[in-house]
Amino acid sequence: MQPATSKVTTKGQIVIPKRIREKYGIHPATSIRWVEKKEGILMIPDSEDPITAARGMLKGSGIFKAYLKEKKKEIDREENQIARSGEHRTR
Repeated sequence: MQPATSKVTTKGQIVIPKRIREKYGIHPATSIRWVEKKEGILMIPDSEDPITAARGMLKGSGIFKAYLKEKKKEIDREENQIARSGEHRTR
């Protein structure tokens, strides 16, 4: 992936490259949070849906796949527990 660059205007404004705006759902009037980190500045677009806002942030880390796998296990456990409690009632 090519790095994107922008220049700061005299008013402190920047243009967010189109591919980044599209990827992270940044539209006119989107509120942006600026978080100072040891490594630099993190720009986070606010979104009504936090999952949408975080899209792409963990790409390649495997965390999202691990989360989905764990969530599926949790749902399976709950369904098995419900099924077992239903079996006990019918006896």
